[in-house]
Amino acid sequence: MLKYIIRLDDACQNMNEENWIKMEELLDKYNIKPIVGVIPDNKDPDFNYKTISNFWEKYPCKWQKKGWIIAQHGFNHTLNGVLMSEFVNKNYIEQKKIIENGYQLLVKKGIKPTCFFAPAHSFNDDTIRACKDLNYFDFISDGYAFYPYNKNEMLFIPSVFDTPHKISCFGIFTFVYHPNNLTSDSLKYLEDFLIKNIDKFDVNYDDIMLKFKNRKRNVADYFLNFAIISYRKIRGKNYE
Repeated sequence: MLKYIIRLDDACQNMNEENWIKMEELLDKYNIKPIVGVIPDNKDPDFNYKTISNFWEKYPCKWQKKGWIIAQHGFNHTLNGVLMSEFVNKNYIEQKKIIENGYQLLVKKGIKPTCFFAPAHSFNDDTIRACKDLNYFDFISDGYAFYPYNKNEMLFIPSVFDTPHKISCFGIFTFVYHPNNLTSDSLKYLEDFLIKNIDKFDVNYDDIMLKFKNRKRNVADYFLNFAIISYRKIRGKNYE
């Protein structure tokens, strides 16, 4: 089995609307239903585009109706300057409250996220435990492995690189895009990849969750994990 998933990060009221429209049009053209990470209450100063007044109805609610997988992407997207994390510098109780507050805010906006992922891929066992105990999400979009796996009673659907690559002839891989920083070249690259591999983007999340809900990472997964972490360190980019 070889399947590809597209994940879009950093949807918020201050996102680069023009870029997000371009990405949405491309994915709709090829009937791709991505995972889209919505920041419940953005306070990240890096996202300083024009505020979209009707953001929730115009985008997340519409995406949800179209069958896109809505993910809760942290809470404020405020990252500690040293740890680059919204979570790992806090204890279990604090993390659980942050996730709960973010989820309830999204629900009030008419959105029910079924997935979670932390900003900058930065989380720990307490983050996973909080997600499990709150029982809000079907899975976490993160981690490095060839196939989805169960860790601490939460299903992980792995994310790999920020652009599509042919990594192997088997596996389920999520490619992470940040539409706020989208360029015309990266959009063209994505479309070329979609044209050549469109049959690999037909993903049934219910089937995936059922098939892999009890799977544990194996030696090949840990090797891939080591290879990707090493690659990211060489690039000097340990987070996104």
